[in-house]
Amino acid sequence: MPKLDALSLPPAVNAQLWRGDHMVRAPMAGIPTGWDALDAELPGKGWPSQCLTEVLQPQAGTLEWRLTGRGLQQCPAHKPVIALGPPLPPHASGLAQSGLAPGQLVWIHSSRPQDQLWALEQLLKANAAAALLAWLPQVQPEQIRRLQISAQQFEGPVFVFRPESSQHQASAAPLRLLVRSSQPWSLQLQLLKRRGPVHQGTLELPAVPPSLQAVLPARLWPGTVPLPQPATAAVSVSSSNTALSLPYHDADLGRPAAPLPLPRSQRARQSSLLH
Repeated sequence: MPKLDALSLPPAVNAQLWRGDHMVRAPMAGIPTGWDALDAELPGKGWPSQCLTEVLQPQAGTLEWRLTGRGLQQCPAHKPVIALGPPLPPHASGLAQSGLAPGQLVWIHSSRPQDQLWALEQLLKANAAAALLAWLPQVQPEQIRRLQISAQQFEGPVFVFRPESSQHQASAAPLRLLVRSSQPWSLQLQLLKRRGPVHQGTLELPAVPPSLQAVLPARLWPGTVPLPQPATAAVSVSSSNTALSLPYHDADLGRPAAPLPLPRSQRARQSSLLH
């Protein structure tokens, strides 16, 4: 039997012919993540909308704002950024210095997982936020599937944070990431799942906080600074004209850390003024 060429069909028949490639849609443009290397690996060249982005990490409350902060700056200012169930209170002053206005952040706290799931589903359906960040350590695969269906109505990025141990569970989230702390002020990221070809290897993302860049010499940037101690709650730099507060590492604890020591020249100058 001769092979039937679609081009040889009558035009009326060819116009009504259904082809499987009609189901393949180009990904929507995403919100830039702040790292060109990461944008190049994401289907929409940024954080996607109308779907869940599942972020896995070894410890909750340490890397979330460092990973998402640059992208949240690109969100529309007339809508809030909603944080649902963060394990530690967001540090408003540090978030403001990273580009997120305190008045734009809405923090929803609930101690019951079922209440968090209900609230997240309602927020997705209402499409009333610029971005959603939800901490759901106990969520089950069937609940992720339901949230993914609701997320298709949401026009901004949706981040769901889960423990690293969840990486072997099935998930309906189209984008899954595993993020760890790497070099000083850097993030090591693996793309466990994405739309398109499988990603091999890891991405090293330099994440020196913008506020720290103002006072930290370039020679002390990633690769040369000792790793911060895990118990550090925040990084504050105080001098006669500088006061910085950062939401990075454990700064979400919301309590200030001891200020960094002043250079010797400034200490001598302050001592002479006092005496």
